[in-house]
Amino acid sequence: MSLTRRMGLVETDRVESVLKNLDQSTIKITGISLFHLLTVGSIAASIALFVSGRKWASIFVGLWPPTFQALKSASER
Repeated sequence: MSLTRRMGLVETDRVESVLKNLDQSTIKITGISLFHLLTVGSIAASIALFVSGRKWASIFVGLWPPTFQALKSASER
């Protein structure tokens, strides 16, 4: 395995470790996963933006929840 490939794996493991630690500490404090909070928050922000007439901003923010759920899935590995 090349050095670049090994470094990429190490960085991936480090990022996943940080995500998992953040999620676990948030669960200890709130009882709810960080990624679930971010998902609900972005949905609420998207609705608020839409109601205030900022359609394009609401669509942009509305695209975030699947990303947060993908990060949740990656942190659970």
